[in-house]
Formats: sequence, C-alpha cells, structure tokens
Amino acid sequence: MGNAMKKILAAFTLGLAFVSVQSAFAAGINESVCGASPGGLWSLVGAGLDSAVKAEVDGSTITYQTSSGGLANVPQVVDGVCVFGMANDGDLAFASQGAEPFKSPVEGLTAVAVLYDWAPVWWIARADFAEKYGIETLADLAEKKPPLRLVFNRRGLLTSAITESTLKALGVSIKDIESWGGSVQFQASEEQTGLMQDGRVDMLANTLFEGHRSLAQMGESVDLKLIGVPDDAAQAVIDKYRLQPWTIAAEANPWGDNEVKTVTTSIILFTKSDVSEETVYQVTKAMIDHPDKMAAVSDAMKRFKPEGMTAQNVVPFHPGAIKAYKEAGLM
Repeated sequence: MGNAMKKILAAFTLGLAFVSVQSAFAAGINESVCGASPGGLWSLVGAGLDSAVKAEVDGSTITYQTSSGGLANVPQVVDGVCVFGMANDGDLAFASQGAEPFKSPVEGLTAVAVLYDWAPVWWIARADFAEKYGIETLADLAEKKPPLRLVFNRRGLLTSAITESTLKALGVSIKDIESWGGSVQFQASEEQTGLMQDGRVDMLANTLFEGHRSLAQMGESVDLKLIGVPDDAAQAVIDKYRLQPWTIAAEANPWGDNEVKTVTTSIILFTKSDVSEETVYQVTKAMIDHPDKMAAVSDAMKRFKPEGMTAQNVVPFHPGAIKAYKEAGLM
C-alpha cells in the first residue's frame, strides 16, 4: 500500500473517530446524580448542574435522584444507580480509606468538581453562659468544665462526627460533659434552632452558610456568641476528615466584631474512574463555562466560581475533569 493511500486511510479513520464522538453527544448527555433530600440545597445544586449541562450540550438532562446523603451515595455510584454523586469530603475520605461504615477501601472513586466549600462549622453559645464561665474557645470547656447543655447535629451525619471529634481532640468526651452536670443531644438543624431559641441548650455545633436565616432567628430570641476552635483541635479533624481551615470574618460574625477560626467541609461531585472520559469532560466543562447557572439556584451558591472547583485532595480527579481544567488553565 502506498504512502498516499495510508495517509488517506489514516485521515478517514481519524474522521470516523471524530464523528463517533460527535454523534455520541448529538443527542445530549443524559445521566443521573445522587444527592440528598428532595427539598434541600443539594437538590438545587443538582438543578444548577442540569442547567449548566443543558447550556453546554443541547438535548442534555442531568436527573437528580434523592438519597440519604453522601455516605449512601458512594455505594449508589459504585453500583451504577447513579453515574454521579454528591458527598462531603469526609465521606469520600472514609470510603477511600475503608473506615467505618465502610468495611474495606472503596476503589475507583474520582472527583469531578468541588461544588461548594463555604459551609463552615459554627460553635454558637449563649452569651450569658459564655460570659459566666469565661468561654472564648473550645479549649476553655476542657479547662473550666461547665455544666454545658450541648446539641450536635443528628447522629450518622458527618457534621456530628466532626464536632464530636473536635472535642475529643481537646480531651473532652460526652461522658465528661455529663460528669460536669451537662448533657448532649443529637438533633437536626431545625430542632437545634428551636432549642437555642427556647433556652433549652447553652451551645450548638453545626455546619451553616454565613448569613443563614437560622443565625438571625436565634439571634432575635437570645444574645449569642461565636466560640473559636483552637488550632490543634482544628488540625486534628482536618487530618482525619480531609477538611479545610476556615475563618469566619468579622463582618460575617452576627454577634461580634471579631473573626473566629473554625473548619469547613467541601461538597464534591464524584464518579467512578471507568466512566467515559468524554462524559466527565463535558459535565466539568459545563460548570466551567456556565458558572452563572450554578450560582443562580440559591443565595448560598452565589460564591460558585470555576477557580474553586479543583480545591480538594481527597480522591484523584477523573481524567475527563483534568482535561477540562487544563484547557481552562485551572490546573
């Protein structure tokens, strides 16, 4: 076969490959993403993802599938119930390490994008309680041993695990608090707010967006104070759950003019490593090209920017995501 013919065949083969890729997406991307409850922020983020992908590839649909949250989404994605899933950084860290509730390391998990990382852990105390016992940071709890009535978020959620571990890093357990004459509850966010408003707890710990309506609701009923997290305790949970340090700025502190150190969690869009590179590339590129679609779904998502999509090191990025980030100069 002559060189001219070989070149023609090579060009023809390359053309077929290009056409096949184009044809595969001519009908759009139609995949699902496992999130959490139907009415929560994750469902809105799912809607933003759907809008972004629709804007990027005509005829596309990303279907949001309700779930019980990040831990449950790992096996859902592994088993193919959803191609994509949302999970906290700590959920993916535990899955990849094989830590409880996982019986062994889950292999093949890859990141697509950080969806948001601005829901820090807030430790909120009644101002009169903090003043009476001299509580400025959590380290003061270990030293002063006050009769603290504390409420964490629900058991089984990453938030409650992080906050309980933060106290353990300071040498404080639930049994210790009870021995001081205090008590510890595990309640959902709405119940936490009510308990603080009614004066039935002295302190709560939860992940909340800056400016969240519950902060104003509680502040209307009782004088409150933000409690800081010591650096050593913060580092302990950062290492364990692969979190990020965070500082609540003075202007975001509803009850003071000081900044307060804490930690924050990230919500990561993830998938399996064997998912089509082109599919993941197009989905990632959609968020890079149309960040307005992601930001428009909620006031809580207004901070969304492509520059923040790569800010994680819990699991490796999918090759399709890496391709999109490199094209955009984000990696």
